Amino acid sequence: MADQAYDEQRGRCDWDSVAQDLNMSLIECLQLFDTSLSTVPVQTLPNITDWSVDDLSTLKSLVLEQFGAVTADEWRLVGIYMNVEQTGCYMAYGICTLPRMTPDLHRAITQHRNASLEWKDIFEKYPLFGSVQILCNAYHLYKEHSGTKQKNVLQKWTDEEISRLQDIIKAYYRPGNRSQLSFQAQMAFPKRTEASILGKIRQYTSKNSNITQKDMDHVNTLVEAYGKDWERIGQETDVSPRRAQRIWAQHQQRQKVTQAWTKEELETLRNCIRDGIGMAEASRIIGTKMSYACNAKMQSLKRAGKHYQQYNAGICLE
Repeated sequence: MADQAYDEQRGRCDWDSVAQDLNMSLIECLQLFDTSLSTVPVQTLPNITDWSVDDLSTLKSLVLEQFGAVTADEWRLVGIYMNVEQTGCYMAYGICTLPRMTPDLHRAITQHRNASLEWKDIFEKYPLFGSVQILCNAYHLYKEHSGTKQKNVLQKWTDEEISRLQDIIKAYYRPGNRSQLSFQAQMAFPKRTEASILGKIRQYTSKNSNITQKDMDHVNTLVEAYGKDWERIGQETDVSPRRAQRIWAQHQQRQKVTQAWTKEELETLRNCIRDGIGMAEASRIIGTKMSYACNAKMQSLKRAGKHYQQYNAGICLE
């Protein structure tokens, strides 16, 4: 039935109609779907430029409306709904919620600029950054990685630089929105990498950077009382709505943490290693393992893979 509801133009099934026809919830419908019996080809979409504006909007709405702390299995359901591999869905959702310039996006914009396309027209293709000006600034600030680290990148921040950054934070910091702050800081420190600047900003703006069990219990109590009204919960806990949601998501994840690794979790972790995804993001994708556990298992899998390659090489030499 799902294959019959396939929309070739959108590249995915109309799951909402299928669920309605079967008189089931959308999640129940997706859980019952057997991908091995489907004749519909799954899309990969590894780059943000592969996604249409409509698909990104649909993805963001789906995750926010249907899921809380998304586990590995729930990302699988998201992938079924979007008809895209789950790692591609996670990548696209991450950029939707925290827009950043990527190599493929930078190349695509360069091609549009070389074709004399105006910024307002480019923004219509990539509206993730909120405004034409922010997209333009992000593009010009971005630098392709040359593969070599400049000497000044390794230098520690001086007291003068930290003092200047703190002044910028006081002037431009807005809870839940660091776009303008990030831009102003990168303009002030052109010789510093974006990662270094953002790290310092997080250090000096996250007064509650370490989420405690008390924080999680408090937010969870408010969610039980008000539902997922993040604006209201953020006001009562004196944090941004997005941080309130993150605290609750971490609380939900802690409830789901398991010790043993399943075959599905290990396969997801191997995909994360293959795609260059770090331990923190891997933990969020899997949903049932903390970041330190993901890191330990990732190192173990890497060592096992290296030994396997050396063993095979020895056999070939013999």
